[in-house]
Amino acid sequence: MSIDCVGYRTLSCKTLTMKLTIILLVLSNLAFGHGGGLDSSGGHSNRKTGEYHCHREPCFSLQDRKQQELPETVVPHASDDSTYQLTGDQTNKCNGHLLLGVPSKSDQILCRLGYAIGYDYSRKSAEWVAYVLSPQIHSSANVHRQDNFRPDLELPADSRKTLRDFEEPVFDRGHLVSSASLDASIQMNSETFLLSNMVPQLPGLNRAGWKGLENRERKWSTQRGLLVAYTGVIFQGNNLASIGNNVPVPTHFYKVLFDPRREEAISFIIPHAPILTSELSRYLVSIDQVEKLTGLDFLDRLDDPKEAEIEQHSPRVMW
Repeated sequence: MSIDCVGYRTLSCKTLTMKLTIILLVLSNLAFGHGGGLDSSGGHSNRKTGEYHCHREPCFSLQDRKQQELPETVVPHASDDSTYQLTGDQTNKCNGHLLLGVPSKSDQILCRLGYAIGYDYSRKSAEWVAYVLSPQIHSSANVHRQDNFRPDLELPADSRKTLRDFEEPVFDRGHLVSSASLDASIQMNSETFLLSNMVPQLPGLNRAGWKGLENRERKWSTQRGLLVAYTGVIFQGNNLASIGNNVPVPTHFYKVLFDPRREEAISFIIPHAPILTSELSRYLVSIDQVEKLTGLDFLDRLDDPKEAEIEQHSPRVMW
């Protein structure tokens, strides 16, 4: 992978190339490489670190049950603890998913193997999900879809979604980052089924246009190589519909894909309505338009002129 050596402020071109390559190596190693066979519960201890982690059921359910029995954790708000918000060199954490910056000062940042989330407590929803798309990850076909939907116990109890919230048959549990985009390991795929990565989504979008866009992003990554991706929801208006225990229903969904090698981006704002894959080109927008509606700041570690050039461009055709 090569990247033209222009337009990078905090990260030099060579540094960015090296770090993106390292991220892929680290993610691949985390996804595939570990020592120790699985025990009867479907987990094992890493021989190098001694850490115990799960690879299949019933291990996940047993760990969730243990966490539920622990005393409630007090989670610091980003504005109350300057060390809590990831900034500067700390963005190299979260498995490299925040290498190009943190889109917002969210209530809580959740770091997963395959993605990072900026979470909004009041709306019980992710403001943004950042992840890296790579053929080495989504083309591995290494594991089956886990389907182990569950609450995210790293969130405060009154700010997390539960399975009961999604009992109404009108909406699907819609993924923000797709399960099929992160199937290099059981842990990576399983973490996409945490409800912090879910929002209420109409079947006519979730199983049609949104699924089609997820398929396209993997196709584009196969063709282009590594892509940096952001996705999330938009809430417009004051009279929002809700499900379950006051979980608001998004009015729109967005997705931003950045190709660092070609210095190109493609973005979408999609209304929460039945949409066909063939209609996706109608919803092409610039990154600037996404930022205006969401208040987020993407790609903020690029040089300002280069960031402005990329973000103001509004593609007229699909990649």
